[in-house]
Amino acid sequence: MLLKYQHYYQHWNVFVQILALQSGPLSGIDNMALDEGLLEWVRAQASPVLIVRTYQWQAPTLSLGVHQKVRDIDFLLKFYGQNEPVHAVVRRPTGGRAILHGHDISYAFITNAPESLRLPLKEAYALYAGLTQRALTRLEMPVRFADAVGSRDYLRSPVCFETHTPSDLVAMDGQKIAGSAQLRRAGGLLQHGAAFLKGYLIDEAALFKALCQAATEHFQSSATALSLEEAQALVPNWAELQARYEQSSTEILQSASTTKGSHLVPASV
Repeated sequence: MLLKYQHYYQHWNVFVQILALQSGPLSGIDNMALDEGLLEWVRAQASPVLIVRTYQWQAPTLSLGVHQKVRDIDFLLKFYGQNEPVHAVVRRPTGGRAILHGHDISYAFITNAPESLRLPLKEAYALYAGLTQRALTRLEMPVRFADAVGSRDYLRSPVCFETHTPSDLVAMDGQKIAGSAQLRRAGGLLQHGAAFLKGYLIDEAALFKALCQAATEHFQSSATALSLEEAQALVPNWAELQARYEQSSTEILQSASTTKGSHLVPASV
C-alpha cells in the first residue's frame, strides 16, 4: 500500500531498543497511570527506547482528552449510554476527544528516540499512525489516512469517532477505524491509539504481534517482551499515579451531573 507519509519511513542509523508489552484488560485508572509512568521512565533513559503496548479495559470506560471540558460529560454519558452503561470515567494524559472503551483494542507508543522527538507534531503523529497502518495491512485490513477536515468541523463534536484528523486511519469506505492522541514532554513522547476491530476478527494478540513487527522492521531492531509486573516495576511512583488518576476521575464525576438519565453505572469508577 502506498503510504501518505512514505518519506518519514526511512530507517534511522541509531539503535532503538524495543520493549513489547501486551497488558490485557486493566481498569481505566491503571491503564492511564501505567502509560504516564512508562513515559516518565523512558524520559530518564540515556539510550533510545520504544515501548509498544497493547491493552484493553476491564469495564466500559469513557476516556476524556486531557484538555476536554467537564461540561461535555453529561452529553457524553447520554450519547454513549444509549447503547450500554458507562461504568467508569478517566482523563487521559494525551489530547483528543472522548472515547468509550470496551469494544476497542487500545495501544500506545512510548519513546525517547531523538529522531521521533525532532519531528514536528503532525509528522510524529504520522510516523506512529503509519506503523499502525502497516500492522493492519499485514492483518489483511487495508486502511488509509483520513482526509483533512477543517478545525471547526473537528471541534464541533466531543466524540473522537464522530470526527477525524489527517493522522486517523479509516477503511477504504471512509469509516474511521483508529484514532490517535499524543503527549510530549521534554525527552519523551506518548502516542495513544484506539482501534475498533471487533467486526474484522482481529484480537489484541494479533494486533500486538503486527504492531511489534511493524516497529521492528521500521527501526531495524528486535523486540524484548515485557511483562505487566516488569512494566509496573519500572514506575517507582506507581501508587502515586494511581491515586492521582483516581482523584481526577472522582472530581470529574463530582463536577458533572450524574443523576438519573446520565447512564452512568458508578460501580468501578
